[in-house]
Amino acid sequence: MAQPGDGRFNGNSEPTSAGQRAGGGAKALGIVVVGAGIAGLAAAQALRKLGHTVTIVEARDRIGGRIWTDADGVDLGAHWIHGTEGNPLTELVERLEIPFSYVGGDSSYTGGFDSLTLFGPDGIVTTPTAKSRTLALADQVLHELEQRAEIARRRGHPDMSLASVLDEILAAGEHSAQDEQAIRYHLNVILREDVAEDPARLSFKYWEDGYRVYGYGDSILHGGYHAVIASLAEGATVELGTPVRRIALSDSHVRVITDDKVHEADKVLITVPLGVLKSGDVLFDPPLPDRKQQALTRLGFGTLNKIALHYDERFWPAEQYVFGYLCRETASYPTVVISMWKSHGRPILVLLLGASLGRDMESWPDAQVHDYATTVVNDIFGANTPAPKHISRTAWNSDPYARGAYACIGVDASPRDLDILAEPIADRLYFAGEATNSYHWGCVHSAYESGLREAARMANDSSLYSPPATETARRQRRDIDRMKRFARMRISHLSHAQIRERMSCLADGIDPFGVRLFAPLVDTDLETLASMFDEITYEPGDSICKEDDPAHGVYVIAEGEVEIDFGGVYERAIMSRGAVLGSHDLFFDARTATVTAHTPVRLYYLDHYRYKTFLYAFPDVMMMMLTDFVTRWEQLEDVLGAATLAGARRIIQSRRAPVAES
Repeated sequence: MAQPGDGRFNGNSEPTSAGQRAGGGAKALGIVVVGAGIAGLAAAQALRKLGHTVTIVEARDRIGGRIWTDADGVDLGAHWIHGTEGNPLTELVERLEIPFSYVGGDSSYTGGFDSLTLFGPDGIVTTPTAKSRTLALADQVLHELEQRAEIARRRGHPDMSLASVLDEILAAGEHSAQDEQAIRYHLNVILREDVAEDPARLSFKYWEDGYRVYGYGDSILHGGYHAVIASLAEGATVELGTPVRRIALSDSHVRVITDDKVHEADKVLITVPLGVLKSGDVLFDPPLPDRKQQALTRLGFGTLNKIALHYDERFWPAEQYVFGYLCRETASYPTVVISMWKSHGRPILVLLLGASLGRDMESWPDAQVHDYATTVVNDIFGANTPAPKHISRTAWNSDPYARGAYACIGVDASPRDLDILAEPIADRLYFAGEATNSYHWGCVHSAYESGLREAARMANDSSLYSPPATETARRQRRDIDRMKRFARMRISHLSHAQIRERMSCLADGIDPFGVRLFAPLVDTDLETLASMFDEITYEPGDSICKEDDPAHGVYVIAEGEVEIDFGGVYERAIMSRGAVLGSHDLFFDARTATVTAHTPVRLYYLDHYRYKTFLYAFPDVMMMMLTDFVTRWEQLEDVLGAATLAGARRIIQSRRAPVAES
């Protein structure tokens, strides 16, 4: 690799141009990549293979950026391949024959929550039942959170901090102190240690909107991520220790200005972290367009730090990869302790500290870090555990060439801001890095893909990059996981007779238009759906819902009768056992009719968000529901006549009251 360039200041305001030839003004222009992280290296490699002349300018004295494997094999920055199956990084390491191992889990619970040994107060291992209960409590909160967020997105409500909504939901739940600690533990796993930011700095509406994930499970590289970086850098021209101070764009070329050299290029690719762009340490001439500046301001940049305890020999279970830590106040302590013995054969334990906890740790003196980390280890493994031979830690927020760990969606931001960051300027200035990838930000594959994306754009060669548009949405996957856990819990708590009675009621169910909604479902699907309904009772005269209230769920009459007032559109009706109300309202922003208990009535109720998630999980059932939806409208056309249907829609729309949150 090349060392820092030999350009010298010429007495003017700028150093001598590295592209200027002696005795003449001709310039040999090519492509300059700013930053030797995985985005810059991937782009440079792809462009070089196409015959382009590429120079990489790197501020650090090493390559890799936020990928950094130390001498003991600890990945101080990026650590996992998140989502192994289908991930382009998996394909890359297989092609490069770099050894890696699958460790299970998903993008929130490294190693997998089912396999997690969770230590509670007094260092006691939580029983499987108690551990599952903590997750069920968190599931309820997250379900309510996502249900509210969907309403806010659909109805255009103003954004707010994720923390404000979470605090409101937790306060309404009136949980015991112990249960609230358990809920916040899971929230910290998902937010602080995965998203790398406090919920007070995250968007309630968009914090993971549109985020795509590859196949389940994380993998680790036996020799650390540096092996990938080293392979991508082979043959590349890299100038280390060369911070870029200014980038000047003209009609004919781009000037990349460092302390002692100017690179002139046809095109420049910027891959520095979002935190550096936000800091303004790299000046742009002319300044970046207002829309980019605004996106930079709105987006957040989280922090994830590590404390690694190095021992002479292992004293913990060899086969356990991750230990959950719920021994103390979860706001002040990590959620997990990772064993490098299981993955690397090294007697090292690693603590993850994200968001404000990780930022605070950077200012602690070494003695405080030692006491803090050994306290965590002693809580789990006992007071007589040996002292570590040494402790290492990271400080990504204080690093001038990082300013944090990775991007997140701040309040009033959205993933669209990541797309804005990725927009080229004048077909000369390009941008890559995990913070420019709206399919999935904050991961190594995010940055890697963005480098290939910009190489394809710069070279006008679409064969270099295919967007991962067909992958699974992370929110949808989490929703489905929660739905399945909820259904399993309900099935285990309901008697066989209760389940059969619910299934029978749903199988007989018919909506006001005569569509038998659930009868076509096979028993296994019907059993899952039936278990998810809550049971509600009303007395005669009780209001179940009122005209023009926002529709929010499905009602099935299990016992008794209700009266429905359609607001003059149809005759009032009395409906009894098996009647289904609100079944298709989840497909649009619907309003309710007036429904009143005519006799003592027992209803089964399922909110639309959980019902929609059930349909996600069982797409064949969703297709059946959509078919019934079409049938319903066809029957309505038969009643009203096709010629009057459009007018009927206008009348219905004109009668709507101002939108209110359900």
